[in-house]
Amino acid sequence: MSETSEFPTKPKGQIQKFIERHGIIWIVWLTIIISQLMTRSEKLFRGELIGNDDFMRLNQIRDWLGGQSWFDLHQYRLNPVDPLLSHWSRLPDVLIGVPIKLLTPLFGAKTAELIVVISYPSILFLILMYVLASLALKLSKTPSIPLAVGFMTALSIPTFMQYQMGRVDHHGLQILMAAACCLFVIRSAEQSKYALGAGLLAGLGLYVGIESGPYVGAACIAFTLIWVFGEPESEKRLRYFGISLAATTLACLVISTPISRWAVPSCDALSVVYTQLTIAVSIVLLLLSVIGKKITTPLTRLTAAGVMGLGALALTVALYPNCLKGPYAEVDPRLVEVWLANVAEAKIFHEHFRSDVVSGMFRITLPLFSLIGLFIYHRRTKKGLSIAPRTLLVFLVVTFAAGLIQTRLMSFASCLAIPTAAYLLATSMDWADKFKTMIARLAIRMGFAIALSPVTLPLLFMPSTESDVVQTPEEQNKLNCVSQPSVDPLTELPAGLAITQIDLGAAILYYTDFSVTSAPYHRNTSGIVSAFDMFIEDEATARSAVERNNADYVIACSDMAETDMLTKNFPDGTLAKLKDGETPEWLEKIELEGESKLMVYRVLNDE
Repeated sequence: MSETSEFPTKPKGQIQKFIERHGIIWIVWLTIIISQLMTRSEKLFRGELIGNDDFMRLNQIRDWLGGQSWFDLHQYRLNPVDPLLSHWSRLPDVLIGVPIKLLTPLFGAKTAELIVVISYPSILFLILMYVLASLALKLSKTPSIPLAVGFMTALSIPTFMQYQMGRVDHHGLQILMAAACCLFVIRSAEQSKYALGAGLLAGLGLYVGIESGPYVGAACIAFTLIWVFGEPESEKRLRYFGISLAATTLACLVISTPISRWAVPSCDALSVVYTQLTIAVSIVLLLLSVIGKKITTPLTRLTAAGVMGLGALALTVALYPNCLKGPYAEVDPRLVEVWLANVAEAKIFHEHFRSDVVSGMFRITLPLFSLIGLFIYHRRTKKGLSIAPRTLLVFLVVTFAAGLIQTRLMSFASCLAIPTAAYLLATSMDWADKFKTMIARLAIRMGFAIALSPVTLPLLFMPSTESDVVQTPEEQNKLNCVSQPSVDPLTELPAGLAITQIDLGAAILYYTDFSVTSAPYHRNTSGIVSAFDMFIEDEATARSAVERNNADYVIACSDMAETDMLTKNFPDGTLAKLKDGETPEWLEKIELEGESKLMVYRVLNDE
């Protein structure tokens, strides 16, 4: 079948129509849901989440549902001497917290949370698959497109990781919003009102997290190119997008920030910095829509847009030069050197790639396939830079470039590459129809499925000594230091303040009533410094950290990546000695029941 073939038009029943248009997506989705329940049910029903951000998100939601002010984003149990002021958005809190609130009277708080942490990422994933299929169908109407999209999405590790059951942080929502924004840009060619939706998603994306900046920038570029090429109603689409973007961003600042902080610049969250920038960009878009009748050639339009756009950016840089350093501009240099430099997702991509080639290949394989798919599309259709492939290319290039600067952003590019990678796979499958025998067609299709699978190329780079990518249920449910059975014994102790290793803090907050000094968040500066003083310095410095925080406990882990890194790089530090069984006289080791891997110590007073 060619890429321009349509679904059969003869009369069909509603069930048959639903199966053809939706069946594959639902089958893939249900298969993934069942697979997760089979492999991770033990962890899920223990109430375990995926990672630190998920633990902290639930803590923030619990505090809000417990009566903490909408505007108060402090985490008062995280480093009580200097409580963390979170830079996170309340939008995910609403999407997760409201269902928990509604379900609690029916099932109880614990079961309500369990239902939501299972269903929320699963529903987002289903919506994402529909959005990606809609994008791919803008390139081709061949019936194999939904299957190709399901195949690519299910095997895109950087994408799927954000939608596992128990994943309730904001990254999955951001990626979905990026894909939907791209779709709305394309659909604005059919109805200009979709430009309003694109502006809404762009503004909300900045509210959810500044990591959305690249896709917001891509949307601005895409609408500008629509105007540059003089497409129908381009001026109206520019105005709609610009007005919606500015209004949404301004409204989000108002509803998320107390009046006293409206003028306070922040580089890591929606603040006056990004509000001013979006308003300036929106004014540029409005001006372009006005002067469009006076300058009509693509070159003059592109020049005008470039000059005015750079002017808006230059104004923001002049007002807030510190934000040129990125969202971590205000991070303590010591944290950058000892902690942030060792966070894989915060690294420049080429540094991450050198240290972990397999992970790097997982992140860039689909973008590479996407570029091949766009090239094939151009060769087969001779349509040039029409709106659908052009917009997909803009979103891919901008998010990929952002991913090269910071590895965590590559997940946007991996997801936005799926529609054109799916087009490549579907086109390859259809090419097999040229062969007469069923065996030949089947063999060729299987070959393409293997060659174009998002996991094949990365696996070729995997050393034979590495463990399998697909874990067994036993491996999936293996206990570690942040597992519920490891942390739960702490609830038998009197609650107090604990100096913890950085990657333990969020889980201890989630499972217990303890307060902790440290969790992996760049605004937790003094708490992370306390952890460093406790675990990588000498005994005198460690004791000083305990006294400075008036800590009741010291909690470490005998077996996790952070422990390995700290003991390797600081063999004379207190953590290395604790792991070797050397306990200072001012600490008393507490033996926990069960299989816990935590090393827990009570601080002894001098009295």
